[in-house]
Amino acid sequence: MQLLLLSADEVRRALPMEAALRTAEQAFQRMVLGGASVPPRLVLPAGVAGTTLLMGARAEGLGLAAKTVSVFPGNRDLGLPVVPALVTVLDPETGLPVALLEGTSLTALRTGAAAGLSARLLARPDARIGALIGCGRQAETQLAAMLTACALDEVRVFARTPASVASFCAAQQPAASARLIPAATCREAVEGADVVFAATTSAEPVLDGDWLAPGAHLSGVGSFTLEQRELDARSIARAQVFIDDLESALTEAGELVAAERDGLTRREDWTPLGAVALGRAPGRTHADQLTLFKSVGHALQDVTAAAQVVESARAQGMGRTVEL
Repeated sequence: MQLLLLSADEVRRALPMEAALRTAEQAFQRMVLGGASVPPRLVLPAGVAGTTLLMGARAEGLGLAAKTVSVFPGNRDLGLPVVPALVTVLDPETGLPVALLEGTSLTALRTGAAAGLSARLLARPDARIGALIGCGRQAETQLAAMLTACALDEVRVFARTPASVASFCAAQQPAASARLIPAATCREAVEGADVVFAATTSAEPVLDGDWLAPGAHLSGVGSFTLEQRELDARSIARAQVFIDDLESALTEAGELVAAERDGLTRREDWTPLGAVALGRAPGRTHADQLTLFKSVGHALQDVTAAAQVVESARAQGMGRTVEL
């Protein structure tokens, strides 16, 4: 049995952000159209405040893949990835493994692409100011997605550690199409911003919904359990809410579930992003509307992204093939 091995660098080269946005759109559309098998992901508490997730999906015409991904916040202090992962791509007809991908980079790309797609579909066309909350391993692809989706002039960056913000902005500025501005506070980053991306592992809200300007678009992709609250209740109460899909939101989007319990939002009013991409549901309906995309991640995103990576890598002669 032959297995194609792809490193983090090869995954990134095989899936530039514009291509990642296209695969994200395919994934979100398929969530609405059906023709896929996506069992609930298995969540295993591990280590000190760590979580390991086992997830997979099969989609007609797209492929079959499985991912093992962990979220260990303490890894940050060890200089290790907070979200280490491996993705196995399988032959959908035989189940044989055909490729093994470094999954941290793939997860970051597809997560950034989901946020970027939400901004492309929901942000105002005249958006010029962005805000990025968090500058961990996810931040690079969040920034790339934001700048790919929107023609921004500046992006304000905030995280708890000022030195990390300064280092991130310095490293990313040469390739960025907008001016990157370190923000001293989260409020300074968010107030007046047209597009706000939050990508943190915080269990408590990282911003105040009253800071959001009329017409802003907010994306939150960091929290993924019922106990986490990356986004605050005020943001949810003010916004038109868009989601991956309803099942995922109800079982993993802690801030949405809590807000519904408190009578601040209703699941009947949440719109799958794929329905907007297909033209089956409206996105933004007026310039001053606040839109909010809450994503907890979905295995179909991994399947579509991984399939594209393998196709592109083979076409470009990337990777190393081993016999098992």
